[in-house]
Amino acid sequence: MEYAVIEQAAKLAVEENNAFLVELEVKPNNVIIAFIDSDEGLNMDQIKMINRRMEAEFDREIEDFNLTISSPDLNRPLKTLRQYKKNIGRFLKVKFSDREEEGELLEVTEEHIVLSVPQQKKSAPNQELKIDFSDLTEAKVAIRFK
Repeated sequence: MEYAVIEQAAKLAVEENNAFLVELEVKPNNVIIAFIDSDEGLNMDQIKMINRRMEAEFDREIEDFNLTISSPDLNRPLKTLRQYKKNIGRFLKVKFSDREEEGELLEVTEEHIVLSVPQQKKSAPNQELKIDFSDLTEAKVAIRFK
């Protein structure tokens, strides 16, 4: 199966179900994994509908495939601008310019993110750290326990 055809089917299916495509993996033997998300969070009905909509685009009689629709788990890095915007107010663990920081995501633009990073000294104010996407190696939602 051609990647562009699969990608087009995935984009159409997510748009019809108030979601967006985060990442698409097409592995040997037509193993397709679509990672999807939604600004309001996904529910099982959305995932089922996206799965059905994508499957309807392909004919198993012509070419067999294995389709998995999943929301990205917390171990997967953020991939799209929309994911970053969705996570404003949450803590992220970011790697950039040979550094690693953890802080609350305050702002997202097309070019950069801004984190509020707690300082070692508890009484010191948080540092606002502006990180350009071009310098960002990886960003994940940080798991925090209160």
